[in-house]
Amino acid sequence: MDNPAVTAHPLLTMGLCIGIMMVDARPMSADESARAEPRDLTEHPGWLGSGYWTGTGVVLGIHADWPAYPCQPGGAHGLFDLAQFPVGTQFEPLDDIDRCVLFAAYDYDAKKPLRPQDPWSPDAFQVAIWHKDLIILAKQGLISGVTPISEREWQLRRRVEAGWKWGQMLAIKDKQGNFQPVNWPSLPGNPQVEDFDCGDPYTYPAFEQNGIDSAVSITGAGWDVVTRELAGTIEVPESLPDLRKQLNHELYDSAIREVGIAIEAALRGIVGSDDGYGQKLVGDFIKYLKNDVFTYNTTLKIYRLRLRTFFKFVRNPHAHHKIPLTQPQALALIAHALHLLSDIQEFSGDEAEG
Repeated sequence: MDNPAVTAHPLLTMGLCIGIMMVDARPMSADESARAEPRDLTEHPGWLGSGYWTGTGVVLGIHADWPAYPCQPGGAHGLFDLAQFPVGTQFEPLDDIDRCVLFAAYDYDAKKPLRPQDPWSPDAFQVAIWHKDLIILAKQGLISGVTPISEREWQLRRRVEAGWKWGQMLAIKDKQGNFQPVNWPSLPGNPQVEDFDCGDPYTYPAFEQNGIDSAVSITGAGWDVVTRELAGTIEVPESLPDLRKQLNHELYDSAIREVGIAIEAALRGIVGSDDGYGQKLVGDFIKYLKNDVFTYNTTLKIYRLRLRTFFKFVRNPHAHHKIPLTQPQALALIAHALHLLSDIQEFSGDEAEG
């Protein structure tokens, strides 16, 4: 399958951005507006940092303190972010701000196929994807559950979700805490023929399939792309000679365990722990990034998700069970782990930077 938008694995780079912030499309109260405009952009919880370019020189910020944030938009970033979870995982939208959607992940555990009781909990799994990526991936058939709609349709749906009824006014809280009725903002018009001259005007996502509400999931074609692209990027470091031997002898399960051990050792070395492991070790590493490296909040949450999903869905299963894998599947998992190991090692010693 030819997918020109799919590029090298995006989880390698945590490059963050510079310029102006995007504006939330929803009507905000005065209190929300004040919170969305801090004196210093770096103080905002959704600030993506310096150096995070979109290709147009525009900075991206999200007016929300979410438990997860996206990688940069474009290419297949969104696909690889979703692919941190196992095949069959469903993603249900929780929030939609600044052309980005926060999803709760569920059905990732065959023993517990139910939605989390509190999808906003820090112990639940969330992932954020840009509108742009959702539309691209849906059009390429790499994800299901997304239907492109116009901005007018998207605004109407948000009004209905907020309890809007025909003739009803919008109530906004004033500085004294009282709700004052105001008119809803004007809706954009329906797409016209000339709108197609500048591209497809249907650039907003509706979460439905064939007119029926639907969660988002990666399709078979999407998993083929993830596996192929990751497997093609594997580079065994000289520091892991046993890994090369295991790959040469097709001992894939052992190879995955080898990289998992290396990641835990790297994390322990950075946080100064001799016996930390699993999710506790993840928490210690995130605290280190926050308190010692002074890393942006957005980056902290991106790494937190990457490490949590790695330990839960890759390291732990292969540490306790012998799981048969095809060569492409194994190479994809190992490449993902090696990319993560490389990122972790950049935070060690004098190389650590905020």
